Amino acid sequence: MIARLLLYLLPFGLFAILLPMGSNAQSCGPGTYQTTIGNSSVQVCLNCSAGTYGPYYGLSSCYTCPAGYYCPAGATTTNGCPPGTYQPNLGGTSIQACLNCTAGTYSSYYGFSTCNTCPAGYYCPAGATTINGCPPGTYQPNLGGTSIQACLNCTAGTYSSYYGFSTCNACPTGFYCPAGANSTSACPSRSYQPIAGSSSAQACLQCPIGTYSSYPGASICSNCPIGYYCNASGVSTPTPCPAGTYQPIWGRVSIQSCLQCPNGTYNPNTGQSSCSVCPSGSYCTSGASSPTPCPIGTYQPSTSSSSAQACLNCNAGTSNTMAGQLSCSVCPIGYYCDGSGINNVKPCPSGTYQPVPGSTSSNACLNCRAGTYNQNTAQSVCTSCSSGYYCKAGASSQESCPTGTYQPIMGATSAQACLKCPNGTYASNIGQPNCLTCPSGYYCSAGASNAEPCPSGTYQPIEGSILASACLPCPSGTYNLRTGQPSCSICPSGSYCMGNSSTFQTCPTGTYQPLVGSSTVQACLNCSLGTYNPNSGASSCSSCPAGSYCNMPGASNAQSCPSGTYQPSGGAISVRACLNCPNGTYSTSAGMSSCYSCPNYYYIYCASGPNITVPCPTGTYQSFTANTSSSTCLSCPVGTYNPSTGQSICLRCPTGYYCDVAGASNVKMCPSGTYQPIPGAASIQACLSCPRGTYNSNPGQSSCSSCPVGYYCGTRSTNIQPCPSGTYQPIPDSATANSCLTCPVGNFSPSPGLPSCSGCSSGAYCNGNGSSSVKLCPSGTYQPFTDVLTAQSCLSCPTGSYNPSAGQINCYICPAGYYCDETGASSAEICPSGTYQPTPGGVSAQACLSCTNGTNNAYPGQLTCN
Repeated sequence: MIARLLLYLLPFGLFAILLPMGSNAQSCGPGTYQTTIGNSSVQVCLNCSAGTYGPYYGLSSCYTCPAGYYCPAGATTTNGCPPGTYQPNLGGTSIQACLNCTAGTYSSYYGFSTCNTCPAGYYCPAGATTINGCPPGTYQPNLGGTSIQACLNCTAGTYSSYYGFSTCNACPTGFYCPAGANSTSACPSRSYQPIAGSSSAQACLQCPIGTYSSYPGASICSNCPIGYYCNASGVSTPTPCPAGTYQPIWGRVSIQSCLQCPNGTYNPNTGQSSCSVCPSGSYCTSGASSPTPCPIGTYQPSTSSSSAQACLNCNAGTSNTMAGQLSCSVCPIGYYCDGSGINNVKPCPSGTYQPVPGSTSSNACLNCRAGTYNQNTAQSVCTSCSSGYYCKAGASSQESCPTGTYQPIMGATSAQACLKCPNGTYASNIGQPNCLTCPSGYYCSAGASNAEPCPSGTYQPIEGSILASACLPCPSGTYNLRTGQPSCSICPSGSYCMGNSSTFQTCPTGTYQPLVGSSTVQACLNCSLGTYNPNSGASSCSSCPAGSYCNMPGASNAQSCPSGTYQPSGGAISVRACLNCPNGTYSTSAGMSSCYSCPNYYYIYCASGPNITVPCPTGTYQSFTANTSSSTCLSCPVGTYNPSTGQSICLRCPTGYYCDVAGASNVKMCPSGTYQPIPGAASIQACLSCPRGTYNSNPGQSSCSSCPVGYYCGTRSTNIQPCPSGTYQPIPDSATANSCLTCPVGNFSPSPGLPSCSGCSSGAYCNGNGSSSVKLCPSGTYQPFTDVLTAQSCLSCPTGSYNPSAGQINCYICPAGYYCDETGASSAEICPSGTYQPTPGGVSAQACLSCTNGTNNAYPGQLTCN
């Protein structure tokens, strides 16, 4: 039974001494194994040998390390070979078993037993962790490409626009693609290109006469549309037929195709395929661009009329006030229409009326009867004359009754209807239907045009008075400032009013008068002792204020207590009420109601009477209050200061500064390149040097600034030092120039103090370490890629193109009128006078065509001959 149990436990590597019941067996840990049973200690657990691993407790044997991994001795898990490597065998013992992927293969993750073959369109150098796409303008048709040299330029007539093409796309119709093209080049407007796979601008054909092409990249030209003509080859926009013409056929080639609109039709717009019918009220001659309206006073009821003879005159009693009408209107009321033709509508004049439509002569205009009027022309009725006015026969306006009169009825016919205003009334305006009652305060005689006011100092309480004797004088104790008043005002307190007064008299300063309606100056009373009055016209006197005394009856001002004294209550009647300030107090001004206590930050001697306070000087303090004799001001201790006089405490020296003497009135700044983080510093030794990698450019700082990227800072730095051009520094807090790193090949840094280098731009190359500038590809070449390392990357412009400037990413197509017959051309050759060259991209002098018979060119570089 025991033997069978041991055989069962052996595969788990348990070691145990056969102990009495209650004893525990211990398992061997991960990375170890144990092949025997009945063991009593952990020393029997053996480490897994190199090339194997043990991931669990209690193993009797270790697992073999799989392909793609390695396992050192005692391994508890497998270690994957890193990206860019592979491991084809079982039992790998160390990372040295991981082999670099051969050129043309790659591995992108850990634990590859074989490397993947580089796909077509890409290349993989030895040890590749990823695939590299062949750049635009190239392709790579095979598996296992090993370097960028495997990327082939796209053949002429094809292109590739992105990275990683295994074949190049055929150039579509309407475009051309030179060798190595990374995009298609559109044939210009005015041309077309019907064949896919074209390789140069010479494949772009001019649109034939009668067709056009408005946009670049056309594979066919469009027929010239109806309403237009295309009279030359290479047209980008069709020419519209002018207004007044039409053109109904596609593909027309000359202006002679534009036909004049026939009689009775018109065309207001260009580019039309048909003409519009002439509307009624108008006529249209041949080639008309707009209808001609029939003139005022005529009409024309039909469409498609072709001459002015179609316009008919309006008959008598009818009219047309606008041109272009198809019928005439009946002459309106208030008017007469006495003939045919233009402007036959005439208004009846003002002062007349005409109530019947269709009138044919001025005799139809009737005079307004007496008592009515018409101020406007062309009226059908007359207006009744208003009350306050009169109107004679044929009147064009109302006649006003004059001021001082009234007229109460409508339709009056003469001036005799205007009546004089009766006694006690008035009319101040013309054209009044009634007169106004004379108001109280005024009087009005018969026919008055205005009410007469009673003078100031009088009053008149009754409406409708007719004589000046109705104005009564104001009685004593009252007054009137204004004219035309119905009553007088009561004389106010502080004043008196004698009879017939137009104003009140104020009581003088030093007196008062408390009652209204007083009539004599004797009503004004003197102010009593302890009171005063600084103003005239007062109804009462003021109590003498605290800090002063009033020692005479009739006083107009209070007397101030002298400095050094005080007077705490009002109403004092003599100078004896002014008391001396007690010890420990002072007053510096006259008229004080109390004295001041001596402050705690002053040392003074305060005896009874006037005092002078003296502040403690700067750099000292004094904390006692209410001193009655001179005290000692204490010096500020070291580490503190006082910039102001008269202070009760000193200020702690702030961070960034130190105060190294007693009695300091100012702080001292720590110098630049140092810092001081604690308030209350007592010596310059508290100013600490900025550590390496930090700096301080200003004095008096509590901390140092971190050295920025692109710079380095030594100990006690007052300024940052820039890394020179051609180098970079990506880490803050750098302390030495050794932290400035040289820009690698293909990169540059143009300025000092940069955190990174820039990749070499397209159109240039960077062929050395530590470049501070790019080197431009020369004129006649181009370079479309970035991060290029050598001048060999600058490609010569192909024939038919040129580059006049250095540092370009592509070449210019040779313009029409020129030719470019060499590779690497920096300028285009001009076609001579007497020739023309209509197509861009000319590659030889043979592209310059001689002018044909009857044409010539006086200037070189022309597209056509004249």
